[in-house]
Amino acid sequence: MNDKKKLMGLWIAIGLLLCLNLATIGWMMNRARLIRANRQHPEALLVDRLDFSPEQQTRYRELRAQFEQRSKPLQDSLGTIRRALFGQFGNVLPDSALNRIVSQMERQNGQLMRLRFRHWQQVRLLCTPRQQARFDRMSTRLTNQSVLPTNE
Repeated sequence: MNDKKKLMGLWIAIGLLLCLNLATIGWMMNRARLIRANRQHPEALLVDRLDFSPEQQTRYRELRAQFEQRSKPLQDSLGTIRRALFGQFGNVLPDSALNRIVSQMERQNGQLMRLRFRHWQQVRLLCTPRQQARFDRMSTRLTNQSVLPTNE
């Protein structure tokens, strides 16, 4: 009789652990789905977190389109330069040539950073004071992790 109780207790523990594992897997899959959705539509995350009004959403979409239009040529050019640089692995590349390419990349990156900074300033000005406080907290957290979302 005592062995039956121990066996029953073990089966109950196994069942509970199985349920816990299934719940953990479900939570992880849902979390991954949300992360993928946010990466595909970062503007939706910002609009949702800041609780933009319909007018603010329209203006934000306009600002984002302007930013993408201005930054796309720089991003494309930077990608071309980067591919050209890494295409030189098999060749002997003098330091002067490498420095020239790296300087060009630094200029492009600087222009992109200026555009991004101005874009996020405009987005912040679009916000109400309450939204600005939330935006500041979000941008501080994102800046500590990496950089503000881009269209890359």
